[in-house]
Amino acid sequence: MDRTQTFIKDCLFTKCLEDPEKPFNENRFQDTLLLLPTDGGLTSRLQRQQRKSKLNLDNLQNVSQLESADKQLEKRDYQRINKNSKIALREYINNCKKNTKKCLKLAYENKITDKEDLLHYIEEKHPTIYESLPQYVDFVPMYKELWINYIKELLNITKNLKTFNGSLALLKLSMADYNGALLRVTKSKNKTLIGLQGIVIWDSQKFFIMIVKGNIIDEIKCIPKKGTVFQFEIPISDDDDSALRYSILGDRFKYRSVDRAGRKFKSRRCDDMLYYVQN
Repeated sequence: MDRTQTFIKDCLFTKCLEDPEKPFNENRFQDTLLLLPTDGGLTSRLQRQQRKSKLNLDNLQNVSQLESADKQLEKRDYQRINKNSKIALREYINNCKKNTKKCLKLAYENKITDKEDLLHYIEEKHPTIYESLPQYVDFVPMYKELWINYIKELLNITKNLKTFNGSLALLKLSMADYNGALLRVTKSKNKTLIGLQGIVIWDSQKFFIMIVKGNIIDEIKCIPKKGTVFQFEIPISDDDDSALRYSILGDRFKYRSVDRAGRKFKSRRCDDMLYYVQN
């Protein structure tokens, strides 16, 4: 490429110029061809990618459509799972109540008054009923090992109560989770519920569903929150019997635990609470 090309002078300049030597004399022409190195097409590929990645109205619409589709899919999955869990819980409660009635009927027919004898009899004669019976002992670890540690950590309870903030504790208790708590009914419009004590297996919007220890057989009870006062204790330490005692007004707790966690309880009229004062 560095050799002089005579055809430029002989063929081109002689036809275009009167003096073919003029471009050479004025240094306007070079006999060599200069070549610059290339990047192998990298620049053009990057430019194409940039053009493709530029946000335009169509791309934004596609992205928004994909996001809305994902949200709808997540919502459908959540609704399906939530529906299935409600159905499973309802079936479990109904099945437990049905088997509890069968056990009470068997105890009456066979004149069994002792709880251990009844469980032994059902285990031998009716194993399918025995396997589906709710037993209070199975839920005790849920209270002692899970809920107590959870509520102590939430309220920051230590053996030294000098640093304990009572007003802040009340705010946290209003948003706490009571699944696994040991509650006792102290007041209720339904007099038959007074004195019942059990472990909460589900904190629903209008009921505390509890497993209650019975004299003959353990039962699952759905205690309505409306018109009921519940009481619970938080042990301070394992060394002594000292504990913090609180009461729950069921009429102010008619929310799901999930909704109550992000809810602010505001001051409001309390004329509907006169029942608790008068009785």
